[in-house]
Amino acid sequence: MNSIWTIAKREMAATFDSPIAYIAGSVFLLVAGLMFFFGIAGSDDYFKGHEATVRPLFDFAPWVLAVILPAVTMRLLAEEKKSGTLELLVTLPVTDLQIVLGKLLGATGFLAVTLALTLVLPIMVMNVGHPDLGAVAGGYVGLLLLGVAFLSLGLLTSTWTHNQIVAFIIGLLLCIFFWTATDAILHLVFEPIPPVLQLFNFQVQFNDFARGVIDLRNVVYFLSVTAVAVVASTYSLQSRHWN
Repeated sequence: MNSIWTIAKREMAATFDSPIAYIAGSVFLLVAGLMFFFGIAGSDDYFKGHEATVRPLFDFAPWVLAVILPAVTMRLLAEEKKSGTLELLVTLPVTDLQIVLGKLLGATGFLAVTLALTLVLPIMVMNVGHPDLGAVAGGYVGLLLLGVAFLSLGLLTSTWTHNQIVAFIIGLLLCIFFWTATDAILHLVFEPIPPVLQLFNFQVQFNDFARGVIDLRNVVYFLSVTAVAVVASTYSLQSRHWN
């Protein structure tokens, strides 16, 4: 556990030492804030709702996270491979699984800080009304779990290549696919979509959180996706021994 925590602290420090963290964080806060207050064509926003609610944030934030989080994870292992520091890292008394978990935990620190900065929005809403604090808490729990799942997918793609841009593009496509593309694709084949196939759609699992409902099944779902991605990342990292 100490090794995982050490790697996580190293990774979080490296993240905030790079401009990517500040660019990604600023983009998230700016876009999420604009969408919260003004929405997009055909959607509800804070002003149109005529009620004290943070729901617009939970409607739009996942889309932004699906874009910025692959930008954060693209360097986690791709850069280590390209610079050769990965070989130095593996000479330390750590396992590949500990490296992956430490990297993911460090990236989760960035996610937690970014989400914490958005708390200004519910605080503003509380100053003009009485939002459902249970719904606010549920939404943030959902965003954290969804964000970690996105990070784990991005980390997985970072183990596949030495090129950060390639890792970002593949990670972005994976996150967008699991967030929304599956719904459109499955509707082309099934109507209605079988419940078992809904497991491929993050949006379906997140909707309960956005309504303020913390369902243990949805928590387990996102943790399971993260666990599968972590295991796959570990095996991908171990493949360097076979080359």
